[in-house]
Amino acid sequence: MPVKIKRVYDEPDKADGLRVLVDRLWPRGLAKNKARIDLWAKEVAPSGELRKWFAHRKDRWEEFQRRYRAELAENAALDELCAESGKDTVTLLYATRDECINHARVLAAVITERNGRDAETDQPDEGAVEVSSPPCFLHELDPAWLGTERRDDNGQPADPEADDQPSHKKTGRSH
Repeated sequence: MPVKIKRVYDEPDKADGLRVLVDRLWPRGLAKNKARIDLWAKEVAPSGELRKWFAHRKDRWEEFQRRYRAELAENAALDELCAESGKDTVTLLYATRDECINHARVLAAVITERNGRDAETDQPDEGAVEVSSPPCFLHELDPAWLGTERRDDNGQPADPEADDQPSHKKTGRSH
């Protein structure tokens, strides 16, 4: 069955299946009686030491993935989660705001690798970009498709190097 990831603050959906919180700490501002979480698997979350070192810094993302995978390789609690994902859809819930750089994405990949299936996540290392990709993958999409490509008066892509004029008019105000 598929493994999905989702922010714990997002509205639950019937398609979520088993909703598993995979954070070591309980999410801020979320009452336990309103969380609609089926299982809290804090044992599969990154260690406190790794979590503090990472601090969601983009420059540490690749090294974080390597270290977290090493932790998971020695984690007995991961086997139970893999077994659950073999029975039904599992949605891994996380609290961080960053949809792209978070441990749930790594955990979903590890679970699906162990179970020999594909995760329902957008994984940049796989090279696939889906229409439902989170904003962190916008750089992989065609600028013309996004409507962000600069065009000249004839509707042709503008040559940014040939354009010596600033794109905004001067206001005449002094700074």
